[in-house]
Amino acid sequence: MFAEIIGATVEEIAIVPAVSTAAGIVAANLPSAQQGENIVVAGNEFTSNYFPWLLLRERGYEVRVVAPAGDGVLAAEFGQTADGGTRLIAVSAVHSATGYRADLPALSRVASRSGAWFFVDACQAAGAVPLDVVRDGVDFLATASHKFLLGSRGMGYLYVRRGLLDRLQPLVPGWKAARNPAESFYGPGMDLSPTASKLDASLAWFPALAEEAGLGIFGRFGITALLDRNAMLARRLEEALTAQGSAFRPFTEGHRSTIVSVPVTDTEAVVARFRQANVVASVRAGRIRLAVHFYNLEEEIDLVAELIGRG
Repeated sequence: MFAEIIGATVEEIAIVPAVSTAAGIVAANLPSAQQGENIVVAGNEFTSNYFPWLLLRERGYEVRVVAPAGDGVLAAEFGQTADGGTRLIAVSAVHSATGYRADLPALSRVASRSGAWFFVDACQAAGAVPLDVVRDGVDFLATASHKFLLGSRGMGYLYVRRGLLDRLQPLVPGWKAARNPAESFYGPGMDLSPTASKLDASLAWFPALAEEAGLGIFGRFGITALLDRNAMLARRLEEALTAQGSAFRPFTEGHRSTIVSVPVTDTEAVVARFRQANVVASVRAGRIRLAVHFYNLEEEIDLVAELIGRG
């Protein structure tokens, strides 16, 4: 089901516990740097998609940090920072604090010009907005399941483009990484899977049960139908906030997601009103962060906008 959500094949998917694990696996497979080789990443990246690349400094890579322009980083800024020595570009498909949706095809073209790997953190995108790793030219895509995939902590996925599978070795292989896991509990031989499952971490059994139920909802209703409803709910929230006189200003169409980040004068007061009304939201970067999903009701959207509009 996850492969279908992102436009991949089952053979290209590894099971990992978190994005940081996925990024760590990819980082570990980069060889020691030659002179001038570098990594390019946005300066406001979530740390799971930032710290693993910073550690590559110890292997000789220069880590070039792109400063965001406003709420997001444009492909042109990555293009100005990357060069022939760039070996990896890492971005978030949707930024966790601002909701800014990156232009993945444009960023992929930047990576391609440099001959770099293109790594995407899809934690705030998978299950929320349309993704297609083939169309978008993605080499690696990672996500945890406890966001829009309706799973629990301890489950996540790493997509590896088929053409790169032979170039990656597992970092923490166990019996799940074998060609025939149920026949690979003991040595002395090691016959690894020819698919991305060779990168599998040991399965978190109870979260995996929740995962089956959560992803089953996408199968029951259909991915396209749920994503369409997400887009409708996000647009309704944006319009309701505007009608309430909020300071919120939406991104242009191509950069919108299901996360709406709202500047307010008093975040504590808004959170207190939310708590009384049983509204769950977060404060990120000094703003109220709202994240709608298909199970939200239209009247809930209107209530949230009203609570923010009270001052």
